[in-house]
Amino acid sequence: MILALILGLTLPSSAIYFKNYTLYILAVVMVFSTSGISFNVFADYKSFLKSSFISIFLNYLIHGIIVISLSFIFFDDYNIILGFVVIAATPPGVAIIPFTLSFKGDENFSLKGILGTYLAAIAISPIIIELFSAKSNISPLEIIYTILQVILIPILLSRILRLKKIYPFAEKIRGRVADIGFALILYTAVAINRNVIFKEIDIVLKVSLILFIAMFVAGYIFNKIMKKRIPENLLISQNLMLTIKSSGFAIATSMTLFGGKSAIAPAVMSVFVLLYLLYKGIVIDIKNKNIKV
Repeated sequence: MILALILGLTLPSSAIYFKNYTLYILAVVMVFSTSGISFNVFADYKSFLKSSFISIFLNYLIHGIIVISLSFIFFDDYNIILGFVVIAATPPGVAIIPFTLSFKGDENFSLKGILGTYLAAIAISPIIIELFSAKSNISPLEIIYTILQVILIPILLSRILRLKKIYPFAEKIRGRVADIGFALILYTAVAINRNVIFKEIDIVLKVSLILFIAMFVAGYIFNKIMKKRIPENLLISQNLMLTIKSSGFAIATSMTLFGGKSAIAPAVMSVFVLLYLLYKGIVIDIKNKNIKV
């Protein structure tokens, strides 16, 4: 991801070859990413619904309100604001699942929350985008079709990868496919907006401030409020659900629907996702060492 960012800024010419295929790249990534999620989580439907509702509340409502409201405060450029609208409509990153394991969070909650929010995105994402993008003249059907392409269809196709004879191979290459796919999407977004990034650095700084508030500040406040109310492992999972969005989804969707500057905020978000996960890992590691002492 870091290499993709650097190449996007230094060697942008190749982006023209990927520009029209970012949505398809994302769809392939989503097929492999969601192949690790079993539909067995539906078995305990009450627990599934509870985890889904909490995740929807944290990821779409709370995070969404923060980024959209701040974008209107900091920006007059509607194209930049549209990027934050797409971020608000973006489901949580699938990376939450492996990082839940790494951080010793509540795996059960994360699995159910991810699947629930992705299924909910089929309805929620088009509503959020349509609600705030009236000036863009984008057809509601086009928004719905885009969401179906990158969420519903990949989830259904991912079931093929869970077949006994295919799953071991799919599991081996899943991480590489996701990394390469997200890197290509990030590279394209950065390369296309390279001139804006260099000439209007104030845009990047404002975007960074909004994302810092939406992730680092919101995550810190959430922990302070909830640390005595829920178990530590569940707190970790819910914190990730609040702060981590699927940057690949946000970039590809914004480029497909709106193009241009709308991809700047999602592209910057991909960097902040890496920084936040690194930060959480350090904080949790320090806390665990203190507990051992």
